[in-house]
Amino acid sequence: MHVRARHTLPVLLAALLLLVMPGRAHAATPVYSGTGWKIDTKNGIHSLSPKPYVFTFTDTASRTRLTPYAQAAATQLTAVTGTTFTVSTTIETPPAVGSCPAEHHIILGVKYRPTGTKGMSHAWNCFTNRPGQIDYRSAWGGWTWIDSEYWSTSSWFSTNSTVNTARIKNAVTHEIGHIVGLTHPNRDLDGDGVVESFECAKTTYGYLPVMCSPRGGYTTASGGGQFTSRDTPGLKQLVANYGLG
Repeated sequence: MHVRARHTLPVLLAALLLLVMPGRAHAATPVYSGTGWKIDTKNGIHSLSPKPYVFTFTDTASRTRLTPYAQAAATQLTAVTGTTFTVSTTIETPPAVGSCPAEHHIILGVKYRPTGTKGMSHAWNCFTNRPGQIDYRSAWGGWTWIDSEYWSTSSWFSTNSTVNTARIKNAVTHEIGHIVGLTHPNRDLDGDGVVESFECAKTTYGYLPVMCSPRGGYTTASGGGQFTSRDTPGLKQLVANYGLG
C-alpha cells in the first residue's frame, strides 16, 4: 500500500497541474498573422533569428542617401525584436535574382524604377531552410532597390512637405519590413469579396500599417519611417516563432 501511494501521488499531482495549467499540456505553435500584420510565409519566411543582422549598401551614393533611414529602422527593429540590427559602411553588390547575399546581410540601394514601373520599389528576401523543420525557416537577409524618383521628383507622395518626407521614409521601412519577414496585411475588410489597395486595419489613431500595400505608416515628422503599432506585433511574433515547429 505504501509503495503504491508513493508512485501514485506524483501522477495525481501531474494530472492536477494539467487541469490548472492547460497551456502546458500543448507545445506552442507558430502564428503567422494578426490584426494589421502578416508574416511572409508565401516566400518561405516563418521567423526571425536572434543572430545579428547588418545593413550594407549597393554604392556610395546609396549609402549617403539611405544611411539615416537604415539607422532609424535598425534602432526600432533592435528595440522591438531584441535581435541586434546594425548599420555598416560596407559597399556590397546585390546577388543575381534567385540568389542570396551573405548571411543576415540587408543590402540597400537607390535606382531609377528598379522594377520598370513608375514609383515602384522592390525587395528580394531569402530564408534559411532546415530540412524537416519548416517553422525554423527564418529571415536570412536580402536586398532592396528604392525608386530614385521619390527624391528626384518634388512632392512625389504629397504636396505637404512633412507628409511627403514621412512617406519616403515609410517607403524605405516598408521594403526593409519585407526582408525581415513581413508582407502586406491587406484584407477584405468591407466584405465585398475584393482585397483592395489600402484595405488594412488601421491603428487607433487612424494610420495604416507601414506594410500596407501600396503604402501606409505615420505621416508626421517624428513618426515617418517607423513601424506602426499594427506592425510591431508581427515583428515580435517573428521572434516568438523562431524554433517552433
